[in-house]
Amino acid sequence: MRLAGPIAALAATALLGAGCPSGGPPPQPAEEWPAVINGEPIRLAEFQAAFSGLVQAGKGFFSDPETARRVKRDLLERMIDERLLLQEARHRQVSVDPALAQASLELLGRQYPREVLAQDLKAGGRSLEQYRADTLATLTIQRLLKQEVLDRIAISREDVDGYYQLHKERFVRPEEVRVLQIVTRTEAEAEELRKQITQRGASFEELARKHSLGPEAARGGDLGFFPRGRMPPAIEEVAFKLWPGQVSKVTPSPYGFHLFKLVEQRPARALSLNDARQEIERTLIEERAKEAESFFVRTLREKATIERDLRLLDRIQ
Repeated sequence: MRLAGPIAALAATALLGAGCPSGGPPPQPAEEWPAVINGEPIRLAEFQAAFSGLVQAGKGFFSDPETARRVKRDLLERMIDERLLLQEARHRQVSVDPALAQASLELLGRQYPREVLAQDLKAGGRSLEQYRADTLATLTIQRLLKQEVLDRIAISREDVDGYYQLHKERFVRPEEVRVLQIVTRTEAEAEELRKQITQRGASFEELARKHSLGPEAARGGDLGFFPRGRMPPAIEEVAFKLWPGQVSKVTPSPYGFHLFKLVEQRPARALSLNDARQEIERTLIEERAKEAESFFVRTLREKATIERDLRLLDRIQ
């Protein structure tokens, strides 16, 4: 299939540099591109790699032809937005030190063996070098949006006050407890630790650091505050019956044998405006950032020249 308009013209231009003198090798067919943005193509290999990554992550979710078609078109539009943002970053001379992308790759390399990482990327159609380039592009876009969008968002005291008055029901908090926990493999070990705490005055926090199997052991067993419905029933039932400072009896669960100590209890309450202020500011910034980013990208689209070959997408598997 041949492309029409600017896409075809750009594809043809790519061949002019080599020239085709009489008697030379036959000309190569023009490359087909899913889209061209301001004269810059999204290459078929780029799109294929991105789509392959989605298919791999979806594990067959795109097997339905209509769903696959919709996903491919949505993906193309996202890639167009990313290309527009990168072009705008170049125009505004926004850049990121490539060392940051390399540091991200090195961090990933410390979490996974390099061979495993390379194989996973290859399965998604990318190389380590491509991952580095993609990371650099993402960091560049983030810096552009921070500079041109996020840093320009201002939240006034009146904005916060108005939001609070309109959404007071969102700032009603249920009863919560803050609990320390020790988890052991055997009931006998838990009983012995309980004796040390209740009869000999040993520190619950210190014993949690030394003996607990729970991930919060390094924090002295501190589970933080939580409401009803967040913890497993066996834990929750005990925790909400304790009084501050009380240590529970040994409690069995599928995870082991537990000891709990209630540190603090908060009754159900409505947050005051001052208590809710920081949360409201974060919410308003997130909402306005999303709106401002959409407007910023929409503005770039309105002044851009974008050509698409949607029929080409249907041939991509």
